[in-house]
Amino acid sequence: MPRIHRNFFALWMAFFLALGIPVSATALDKDFVAAPAPVSTDAGWYGSLRVGANLNFMHNRNVVGQVEGQQFTMGVVFDGDIGYREGPHDWRNGLSLLEGFSYGPPINSVIKTADTLKFDTAYFYHPKASPWVGPFVRAGVLTAMFEGADYSAAPVDYVVTNETDKATGLPRVIAQQKRFKLSDSFLPTTLKQSAGAFLNPYSKDYLDIMIVAGLGSHQVFAKGQYALADDIATPQIEVKSLSQFVQIGFVAGLAFTGTAAAGRVKYKAFGDVLVPFYRTNKAPGDNRKYGDLTNVEIGGLLKFKLVDWASVDYILKVLRQPQLVDQWQVQNMLLLTFSYSYAKRQIQPPPSVAK
Repeated sequence: MPRIHRNFFALWMAFFLALGIPVSATALDKDFVAAPAPVSTDAGWYGSLRVGANLNFMHNRNVVGQVEGQQFTMGVVFDGDIGYREGPHDWRNGLSLLEGFSYGPPINSVIKTADTLKFDTAYFYHPKASPWVGPFVRAGVLTAMFEGADYSAAPVDYVVTNETDKATGLPRVIAQQKRFKLSDSFLPTTLKQSAGAFLNPYSKDYLDIMIVAGLGSHQVFAKGQYALADDIATPQIEVKSLSQFVQIGFVAGLAFTGTAAAGRVKYKAFGDVLVPFYRTNKAPGDNRKYGDLTNVEIGGLLKFKLVDWASVDYILKVLRQPQLVDQWQVQNMLLLTFSYSYAKRQIQPPPSVAK
């Protein structure tokens, strides 16, 4: 039986990349709280706002190799930050929202293609004698606003691989479904907290280096939710039920940011890890050690600003969260971003050891 949901997703992605219309070009900017600002007597609030949206339409009629009918894709992105700085105190907050939907054959239903809501807050303290190194605390939440589902043009069996049917002793089967609900609104949700020390050893317009290390925790709420774990060699579609858990351990992060060409080119790369030494909800037979359960998040951004309201962006995101889904999640995007931006009192580069 053909997997219509995968073909449909591939068609949408091809259409999306061909037109280069974005829904998420700035979401990566909030994945790592920016380097702290210098000690300053110029106290007050600062912030910025960026809003973008898109609506695309495509119609096929008797086109060889193409799905017949009308196709719509819609999306919106919001990205903003606000903070307060006074003396050695630096408080920063960032909020990003990404939503994308499509409608068209063969499903002819509104399908969610992107859905991310992320909030980060961080406090940095800059000692007067050495403002480039000091303590920090950071917290964040990552979730989705709308229900998630998998669609098929024809009814198909869904098999929950890690749940057992009491009557048969075999994996539980949800028979002949055209729509299988994967997740509820605002689930799964991940809460993150960390505290420790930051080090900003080098800071120039073309390169800024930020290092953080300390203790942290993750709380993942996913009970009753599902993730696709399909085996293409089988006629059914496999899914995995998810569970909630808490992890506590050592956290570390490294970020490189910079601009070139008078600010028209922006680049960024970052990595975050959590090595848990404590965890809850350990499944029977799960004997994985610290290294096997290490959470890793890696990202990169390369932005070419064409005009004030448009840019070409390449984004890379890699995520490993093995206690939730033991697979590397990789996402590449090449986007043309149209947006409106507003900023007040932009954050200045942080102090540095290097002169």
